[in-house]
Amino acid sequence: MQVKTIKARIYSIRRGSLGYSRDAIVIIPGVESAVDAMKFLNSKVIWRSRAGAEIVGSVLRVWGKHGQLLVRFRRGLPGQALGDTIDLIPK
Repeated sequence: MQVKTIKARIYSIRRGSLGYSRDAIVIIPGVESAVDAMKFLNSKVIWRSRAGAEIVGSVLRVWGKHGQLLVRFRRGLPGQALGDTIDLIPK
C-alpha cells in the first residue's frame, strides 16, 4: 500500500535563548491559514539528507496565523536542512 506524502519546506528553526535545534518551522504549499494547517497535527515528518540519513519527527502545533507548523524531530537538524524539502505523511 502506497502512502501519499506531501512535500513541505523547512522555513526556519525555532528561535530562543535556549536553542531549539530539534524544533523546525515548516511551510506547506497551498496552506494559507491556521485553520487549514490544523488537519496536519500529529502527522509524521521525514527529512532525508543527500547521504541517505533520515531524521523523523512529528507535527506539534500550528505556528502563527498563516498556516505554518511547528515540527519536533527526534534528533537535532543540521544547518543544511534549512530550506530543504521534507516528506509529510498525513494521518
